[in-house]
Amino acid sequence: MSRIDKTTEPFFLQGHGERASTHIMMIHGFTSSPAEFRRLGYYLHDVGYTVDGILLPGHGTSPEDMITTGWRDWSGHVVKHYDAIKNRNSKKVIVIGHSMGGLLAMMLAMDRRLEGVISVSTPMFLKSRKTMMAVLLKYVVKYIEKKPTVAAHIIEEACTYTKMPIPCIVDLRKLLKLVKSRLEKVHAPIFVAQGELDSVVRPKSAAYIYQHVSSQMKQLTYYPNSSHAVLLDEERERVYEDIHRFVMTVQHHEALERALGRSSDGAVLS
Repeated sequence: MSRIDKTTEPFFLQGHGERASTHIMMIHGFTSSPAEFRRLGYYLHDVGYTVDGILLPGHGTSPEDMITTGWRDWSGHVVKHYDAIKNRNSKKVIVIGHSMGGLLAMMLAMDRRLEGVISVSTPMFLKSRKTMMAVLLKYVVKYIEKKPTVAAHIIEEACTYTKMPIPCIVDLRKLLKLVKSRLEKVHAPIFVAQGELDSVVRPKSAAYIYQHVSSQMKQLTYYPNSSHAVLLDEERERVYEDIHRFVMTVQHHEALERALGRSSDGAVLS
């Protein structure tokens, strides 16, 4: 199979063997694209999982397209995609979200049953306070240049926009506040991954998520040499291995709970 990394197109890789019944849905970050998940997607597909990198509305084309969208469009697309998966088959669904995608993954976990959630570089606290000014700036200018926060080759591979629509920044903050206020509604098994060199998200965000979700099964791992782009940075192989290990743990836990007549969140199965 030929492998393409630098493309904004969504991707779907049908799994093989026993692991094919686990559908791993991947949600990219703000102004980014599914390209940031392709390396991880190939890794997980190689070991058998069905992998699905979705493209959020307004992303992967131009900032001019993105400015017409908001958090309800992004969240609605995620829910619609999940529902389509469940309507087509009975696969177990694990969702991975990077940055804003992590917020969307946890929001989905609040409203739908997931076998697991993987939160990567998800913001609860942003390092820059300038985003707070977006509420006022949106009446003056439409876009703001995006300052590089990771290495140039990572930006190129992730196919991110070079400018951000200010109204979308306002909606990102709304989404963050909404998810932060409802974290206790997340009951699915969760793995929280965070780079310690993140210049976008305050690393304490990961601990906050870990402490406030209601998941009985949860894991928190910091990566000391990784930036915001944990999935593409120098520790990426370790991150991929940790994610795979978590997915296997979820599967084993789910099998055990079902044998005992319970769901993974502790509810009794009929």
